[in-house]
Amino acid sequence: MNVEGQLISGEFDSSRQEFLIKEIKNLTTESTVNENELGLIHDYLLAHQDEDGGQILSLNDQLLVQLNQSEVQQILQDLEDIRKLF
Repeated sequence: MNVEGQLISGEFDSSRQEFLIKEIKNLTTESTVNENELGLIHDYLLAHQDEDGGQILSLNDQLLVQLNQSEVQQILQDLEDIRKLF
């Protein structure tokens, strides 16, 4: 099932219970996360959403993606929507 969020797009595989992140903030990636990993990302961003300067996500431990506070909110909404698929 294809998912097009505000900043995250990808594909949910119900048979494997995984989400393949194909794009985040217009950057192409191939990152697969399970429900637990998705929850950890969500919970971390939720706990730190009000910090000045936003947050930085690492894609494949190689590419750093800067998120301002507004983008953190958008990512949180995307992650909540994706979590509902599991």
